[in-house]
Amino acid sequence: MKAKIVSSLLLVMLLCSVAGAASLPSITMLSTKTCPACEEMSKVLDDINAKYSGKISTAHIYLEDNPDIAKKYNVRYVPMLIFRDASGKEKAREVGYKSLNEVLATFRKAGITI
Repeated sequence: MKAKIVSSLLLVMLLCSVAGAASLPSITMLSTKTCPACEEMSKVLDDINAKYSGKISTAHIYLEDNPDIAKKYNVRYVPMLIFRDASGKEKAREVGYKSLNEVLATFRKAGITI
């Protein structure tokens, strides 16, 4: 039980940092460890980290380890992608695998400049 509390506290800190402390637009992926589409989406996040370092912040949260997050964000399907602007305000949500170009298009469509 204590480990879960520590894990939840670390998760809150992560979400706060992704949500704007770094002053970067961000994408957070909520997923499960057994989801094939989530595994492929992880590769897209890796590409974002490699190509847009210092321009886009990324986070990946496993729902098995953080069931409270699934409830908070009303996750019904994974992967769920949450897009935030540089101030941390949620601007868009997408569900399912998205290519790098689709992710960048979602940022643009949400009015977020990269």
